[in-house]
Amino acid sequence: MSRSSKSILLDGAGLETSLKIVKNEAEEQLENFLAPVAELADDISSGRSKIVKPAPGFCVKAFKKGTEEKFFINLCQTDGIPPPRDITEDELIRILNDGEPNAFRIPMSITQPRPALDKSNQGCQVCDIAINTKFYAKIESGGLLREFLISVLFDGVENKYNVALDESNFRILKNKKFIDKLIPHNIQNRDVRQVIESYPHQSDADRALLTELDNPRPLMAGAQPKKPLIEEIGADAGTVKTVKNETNSSRTVAPVSVVNAKQQQSDSTTTYVPDPTKVAISQAATKKPESKLFREPPAGRAKRLIGEFHLPECRNYAGRGRGSHFAGGTQERLPARCVRGLSY
Repeated sequence: MSRSSKSILLDGAGLETSLKIVKNEAEEQLENFLAPVAELADDISSGRSKIVKPAPGFCVKAFKKGTEEKFFINLCQTDGIPPPRDITEDELIRILNDGEPNAFRIPMSITQPRPALDKSNQGCQVCDIAINTKFYAKIESGGLLREFLISVLFDGVENKYNVALDESNFRILKNKKFIDKLIPHNIQNRDVRQVIESYPHQSDADRALLTELDNPRPLMAGAQPKKPLIEEIGADAGTVKTVKNETNSSRTVAPVSVVNAKQQQSDSTTTYVPDPTKVAISQAATKKPESKLFREPPAGRAKRLIGEFHLPECRNYAGRGRGSHFAGGTQERLPARCVRGLSY
């Protein structure tokens, strides 16, 4: 190989023409699609955001500017969004007269516009906008605050999704609170913090919420571990333990004595304790067979339980019960009968 060809490979120049690199475009598109989903799942599990399902409010029927295309806004309400600072209509009038409408901001969550059908089965678009429940109660009956809110809704849709709506041609539906369905909203802690910190006067509840936002609680924090589906109960009916056999499958042994459920319900203050002498007498002439209970599959939700019983001294016996059968031998199986997805 000549010096020139070596220098090309060493400094990386011309590698793309010397080597054929095949890119999997479908895989890249899938990664780009799943990246925000994974980020959202991480935010929710870590407590940095939460999913809220809003309650219905009212529906605004509007039209896109310069067209007759319908656009519906489902105004909904939730406690997961903080309210704007408390303001009267007189204060709002002074703010508007001063030419500073941005001095009063209304926190809201806007979903992406989606296709839907109106009552005539004609195509249209709809989006959901969620505001605070207490603020919704304040503007529900009408007045200047509601007119100002609708203007803010139109501006929000245009600024976020570039959909310009005609503010001179809209109406609030009387017999429908929403079109299509209401979609859950993902509320970020940082957005809630920004709103609360903008309050000129913070209440004790506001300061407590800021402290809670500083220390988000993971979604699974404090969750109790799931109990195993199969457990072994000791003779004293007080100790419970999970047993694993050589195939790493859960097994259980029938308890020697179990507390009478009816007696426990009738007298919750006392616990039934079996008489050791009576237990010894009743079991003197009996032999406890060796048995194993296996679950299938070994992990996850059990679909079937299989019992193996070692009965060398038993005569052949065919049970009358449906799905049951005993047979003598060194190791015979008792087929299980399925009940609601599990077996016994």
